[in-house]
Amino acid sequence: MGSTWGKEVEESKILDYVEKLESIHELLSLQTELESFRELTPEAVPEYVKKLRSKDEKVRLTAAVVLGFMGENAESAISALTQALEDKDTQVRRFAANALGNIGEKAVDAVPELTKALKDENALVRTNAASALGSIGEEAKSAVPALIQALKDENTSVRTNAASALGNIGEETKSAVPALIQALKDESTSVRSSAASALGRIGEKAEQAVPALTKALKDENTRVRFSAVDALGRIGETTESTVLALTKALKDENTGVRQHAANTLGRIGEKAADAVKALTQALEDENTGVRQRAANALGKIGEKAADAVKALTQALEDENTQVRSSAAYALGMIGEKAAYAVPKLTQALEGKDTQVRMHTAYALGNIGEKAVDAVPKLTQALEDKDTRVRLGAAFALIKIGEKRVLAFNVLSQALQDKNKSIRPHAVNVLGSIATNYQDKARELSNKDLNRAITNLEKAQKIINNPKQDFKSSQKDALKRSLDFLKQKRDSRFQERILEWVAKNPLFTVLIIYLIFFPTLWLGIFYLRPLWLLRVDRALEPLSEYQLPDFLGNVNLPIKSLLLLEPFIYRHRVLDAWVAENIAAAKEGFEKKETVRDRNTHIPIPVILDRKTIGNFTGKDLQPIFNKTRATLLIHGEGGAGKTSLACQLAQWGMSDEPTQRLCKHQMLPVLIEEEIDSVETERSSSLQQTICGQLQALIGTAKPIPNKLLEHLLRERRILVIVDHLSEMNEATRNQIRPGDADFIANSLIITSRLEESLDSVPKTVVKPLRVTGNKLSSFMEAYLTQRGKRQLFNDAEYFDACRRLSLMVGERNITVLLAKLYAEQMIANVEKLHVNTLQNSYATSLQGLPNNIPDLMLAYLNELNRDTEENEPDNRTVQRDAKIIAWECLKQNFRSTHAKLDDVLIALDENNEVAIAHLEHLEKDLHLIQFVQPAQNKIRFALDPLAEYLAALYLMESYQDNDREWHKFIAKINLIRDKAAIKGFLLALRDCCLVKGKEARVPSFVTDELAKQTGLLSEQKQQPVKYT
Repeated sequence: MGSTWGKEVEESKILDYVEKLESIHELLSLQTELESFRELTPEAVPEYVKKLRSKDEKVRLTAAVVLGFMGENAESAISALTQALEDKDTQVRRFAANALGNIGEKAVDAVPELTKALKDENALVRTNAASALGSIGEEAKSAVPALIQALKDENTSVRTNAASALGNIGEETKSAVPALIQALKDESTSVRSSAASALGRIGEKAEQAVPALTKALKDENTRVRFSAVDALGRIGETTESTVLALTKALKDENTGVRQHAANTLGRIGEKAADAVKALTQALEDENTGVRQRAANALGKIGEKAADAVKALTQALEDENTQVRSSAAYALGMIGEKAAYAVPKLTQALEGKDTQVRMHTAYALGNIGEKAVDAVPKLTQALEDKDTRVRLGAAFALIKIGEKRVLAFNVLSQALQDKNKSIRPHAVNVLGSIATNYQDKARELSNKDLNRAITNLEKAQKIINNPKQDFKSSQKDALKRSLDFLKQKRDSRFQERILEWVAKNPLFTVLIIYLIFFPTLWLGIFYLRPLWLLRVDRALEPLSEYQLPDFLGNVNLPIKSLLLLEPFIYRHRVLDAWVAENIAAAKEGFEKKETVRDRNTHIPIPVILDRKTIGNFTGKDLQPIFNKTRATLLIHGEGGAGKTSLACQLAQWGMSDEPTQRLCKHQMLPVLIEEEIDSVETERSSSLQQTICGQLQALIGTAKPIPNKLLEHLLRERRILVIVDHLSEMNEATRNQIRPGDADFIANSLIITSRLEESLDSVPKTVVKPLRVTGNKLSSFMEAYLTQRGKRQLFNDAEYFDACRRLSLMVGERNITVLLAKLYAEQMIANVEKLHVNTLQNSYATSLQGLPNNIPDLMLAYLNELNRDTEENEPDNRTVQRDAKIIAWECLKQNFRSTHAKLDDVLIALDENNEVAIAHLEHLEKDLHLIQFVQPAQNKIRFALDPLAEYLAALYLMESYQDNDREWHKFIAKINLIRDKAAIKGFLLALRDCCLVKGKEARVPSFVTDELAKQTGLLSEQKQQPVKYT
């Protein structure tokens, strides 16, 4: 449609749209005809803004309606629409408010006027104003008092929208809770329902509303009761009052409410144990969905639902297959305490429904040995026509401990099934069985342990067959379980000795010996656990001791003979070692240049496993790092704050406050920033040697850390290994970081990378730092300057002008954390320099020197670093020249910021060798701009990768200038690179440089177009849904 204006037929349609809003059928028809207005682009906005100021009321009204249809594309009209809220025409005010609501969060500047509009004389204007404030969300928190007043409005729609708006604003509306509680008594069902929903979205801070919401469960309107159930689940799912209220909702006359109540109790899990009785009664509900969800909820409560076993057993005879299936599932989750149900479960194995038979088989398996009476039927089920039922029966028999040979045969067949969808299911069952063996290894007899190892080894041969195409992670998981069981079997050698001694009383002395040493080590273990490590180190040089012939004539290390080994590397000992070194580790970590340069931490939003978290803390990762193995990948573009976030996670890992830690115990961080030399030994890998060296330096110990101690620290997650910028490391180093390798022992691993690394396809948690969005830029800068103690240097006018300049600099793009920080440092430097020169702050000049584009920002950063240079040291131009050359040397091989050889850099600088070395030392020691790679110091890298990319881009642009041939060769080289994502940072930097300085350097115009194509900028389009009222 474009931006054409003035067609009479279109104007009449819009006016008809306004007049016929009361008729829903005519409205829907007319909206379809006006659909083309949604396609208007932001370029059309100025013309409609102009019409919004027309003297003709119809023209103004039409403009307001059209801008409403445009939604977020009408962002530049926010100011004009805000003014239109005071238009003398009611309909103009009404649709101006509607348009601001359709723009959404970006209309935050209109909040004050929308707040005033809540008192407009016209109810429709008030209604749309409340709706718009709700669309803006938490940024409209200043309107909360007015919205609270609007809950008392005489108009039902106004009250309804005010309640919804308070809910959309969220936790910040805690002060509105009393008013929302009062709104639960409103005469309108829509108001009551919206009030309940709003209380739920406020969450835990609305706990005082629980009694009122409980009362709302008795409301005559179904929607109100439904919203109340949902709100109770959101507010405080662990409180007794919440569980009690949801329990009462199980008896609601509406089936949907009862179903939702059961679902919510299931979501609460074992903490809803007080609801077991009511859920048990719900198993007799007339509605199938209620019965099925009640059974599911009992299953999720688990062992604490044992009182429901009899009722669940009866539910196995329910007429509905889903109810029977859920009942079987619940009995299985209750486990051994559900032994009463074994006879009925055994009968259910012969049912017609596949799903019921499958869940029944798994339930019998989870009940375990007490389900032994079901063995005959489970044996028959091994021949069931459905493979999933056969697998369930095999699982059950193995856990019960009967017919294991037959069960493993069925499992083996399923692992080789022609149906590829069955094989993953079979390998999951195998993994569950292996884990069960691992958990109960101590209880297994020697015979059962050996039988388990034999059966698992047979299964291992099948999944290791290349033709079966199983994942390496599945193979490694089984290998780890087998290794554990074999280690457990081997460790029982001492037990065999004790058994032999018990049959031979002549060896009383030997028995005394076996009592004395364990008692000694046990006392030390509890009183002075670190002494065990010292004893271990003292005994290390001693040779092995050969036992007499009658004891097997085998060689044992002295510490095994002294029964010391079982005590050495227990968690208590490892925690004591960490506690002894944690203070030194904190001090050493703070001294690291990478950490020191990032000591100002500002929380930024992140995406954690596809879920956006606004205020990211260590608590968000505790469920991950409390597991036996944690692999965390932080990926994002250069300057996104990946390294800063990794350093902060390390600080949390060392925290003295348990609630702030990543897991229950403290961890010592090892930061790996350099390439790993491939030096393997019989006793340790290159990675292990690097970790050992880094840890030794971190805690400042002169003696090397024993390999076995280091291995246990890594396996038991007492060391947090952080591998920084993996995507920029060479292939040899990347091959060392293989968490899918069975020999990889770092069980707490954090990796930062510009790419979303596969990491051998092991289970991993992915964290992606988000850019600072335009509407969050001001608050980010505020927080950064405040933490730096510099906010007082700027008055509000200066501060917001600086933020505006930064927004203009980056355009429509969101901004990386690094760019925001560099800009903030330039603001500080400008003002401090002005204070030194004039001893007063002048608004006219304090922001005068700020750069207005990103390449100049990078150069200004170099100048600021070099501000205090001596007369005999390089000036700014020399520093810029040298930095550009070094940056290009670091990127020219593959356009990624990596190491450059020192000899190549010296040649490129084209200076006297002594002068060049002096310049490099200035860049390293005075400016901290570059780093020499340890220990050989024959390579150089940049401290900040995005800075290197921009400086290299400037060098390339200034070198090629208008040389078409060189530019074509460069583009041809880029086209040969398959992984464009790995070099996107450099290409974007080069494009920025060409756009800003390309004209001066006479860069051909085709270069920027080609770079835009390579980076995907030409194909980017914004498509946002339009909301309207």
